[in-house]
Amino acid sequence: MTDETRPPVGRTRPAADHARSDTDRQHRRTDTGRQIEDQRSGGAPTVLTDTREKRPWTFDGVPVETRTETLSTGDYALSSHCEYDPEADTYHPRFAVERKSGGDFLTAITWDRERFCAELARAREWAEPLCVVVETPLATLVAGRGCARDREVHPNQILGTLAAWHQQYNVRFVFAESRGRAERTGLLLLERHRLRRVAGEREPD
Repeated sequence: MTDETRPPVGRTRPAADHARSDTDRQHRRTDTGRQIEDQRSGGAPTVLTDTREKRPWTFDGVPVETRTETLSTGDYALSSHCEYDPEADTYHPRFAVERKSGGDFLTAITWDRERFCAELARAREWAEPLCVVVETPLATLVAGRGCARDREVHPNQILGTLAAWHQQYNVRFVFAESRGRAERTGLLLLERHRLRRVAGEREPD
């Protein structure tokens, strides 16, 4: 996500901004089942983008549907691998990708560390780790170049935090060479998870 702090999930929001009809809520409750059937029959999967994403990936030219919704964890998830909570109007993923610019990542390991750790903790029970895709190479951040040039973050803090979080949480960090590479990586991670789930569902008892 961006440097802005993620507001609490399920927060009170103006009714005019978030009012939904009974028909729409029923659509959401049945969304998961329909998406699974669409994917089994070759239909395009639906990628949910969190409402708090400020610079979302668009997946242009890729055969996927996209929709903006509130996710409890991560920034991108497949609708077929989420549970929808109508009371909070929130989707709870069972696998997700978190997007971070290089600056976002440095913020997450410094002044926004507590909030980000709370997000990592929500993925502890997932079968696969939360994937954090950073749009800047790790070598650039460690060397203090690019977005890290004006940030007083020691290389040991970056590497030490990554090592500690890999031990403490169910998380995987992927550092890409550019925003475009990061977008493609995020989509591939979602697709790989989808294919694993489909293969698992087809395995004989």
